Amino acid sequence: MKTLHFYHCATEGLKEDILFGSSKEFIAGINRIALCLCRLEPDNPVQVICFCLMDNHVHFILYGSEEDCLLFMDTYKNATERWLQNHGGKQGKRWNIGHWMIADRERLRSTIAYIHRNPTAAGMAVSPAGYRWSSASLLFSETTWIKDYGKPVSSLSGKARIRLFNSKQEIPGEWTILPDGMVWPGDYINYSVMERQFDSVQDYQFCLNKRIEEEVNLEMRKTQVSLPDGEIAARARVMAGKLFGEDRILHLTVSQRLSLARILKKETGTTAKQIARVVHLKLSEIEPILNPRKG
Repeated sequence: MKTLHFYHCATEGLKEDILFGSSKEFIAGINRIALCLCRLEPDNPVQVICFCLMDNHVHFILYGSEEDCLLFMDTYKNATERWLQNHGGKQGKRWNIGHWMIADRERLRSTIAYIHRNPTAAGMAVSPAGYRWSSASLLFSETTWIKDYGKPVSSLSGKARIRLFNSKQEIPGEWTILPDGMVWPGDYINYSVMERQFDSVQDYQFCLNKRIEEEVNLEMRKTQVSLPDGEIAARARVMAGKLFGEDRILHLTVSQRLSLARILKKETGTTAKQIARVVHLKLSEIEPILNPRKG
C-alpha cells in the first residue's frame, strides 16, 4: 500500500535559457500537464492540486505517493525537453527537480499562496488570478461558462488531436479545448482541494498577502532549488523603485544597495552570494551584514 502525501515539486531556474518564451509555448506546457496525468493513469495515479509555469522554471503541488509524484515530474520534464528539442531549434536543457513533503494544512496553505504569488513577486504587473499560466484563476471563480466558450476534445479528429498535442496520448473526450488550443486546466486540476484549505475568499487573500517567500525558499534551498537571479533581480527593482524612487540598481548609492540587500534577504531567504550579484556589490561587503556570525 502506497502512502499518499502532498508534495511541493519545483525545477531549478535556468540561468541561460527559458522553457516558455511565448503564449504558444506556455499553452503547450500546460497541455503537457494533462497529457502526463493521462499517461500515468491508472498504474501511477497523481493529482495535480496547484501549478505555476514561469518562463524558466515550474512549480507544482502534487498529491500521491512520493514515487508517483517524482515519476510525474520526470515525465513532465522529459516531455518538455523533447518539445524544446523539436521546436524552434532549441536545445533541451537538463534541469534539476526538488520535492518537499507538505506535512500539515498550514504548510499547504502557505505553499499554495507562495506558488500563486510567483509572478507578482517576480515583478510582473499582474495579480495572481490574472496570470494565465497558473492555477490561481481556478480558485473561488465562476467556471460554468467555460464549457460554452470552448469545445470538447471529442469534437476533434484523431489527426487533429495529434497535431494539437504533438502526442498520440488519449485524453478524455469530455474535457474542454479553449479557442487557443489549451485544454482547460479545470478539467484535470483538483482545485476543489485547494479551495478547501481556505475558510473563505478573504482567508485566501490573507494568505496571499503574507510574506512567506523566505520560509519556503529556505526549505527549497536545502536541495539546491531556488529562485533564479532574474526573479530576484526583478523583485529588487520593484523594491528599489518603491523605497528610493529609482529602479535601476546601479544608480543606487552603496548605502541604498546595502539596505536593499537586507530586505531581499528578509523577504526571499536567498543566499548572500545571489544577493551580491543582484545588487552589484562584492560578497565581502554584504556577507557581514546579512550573516553577522559569518562576517
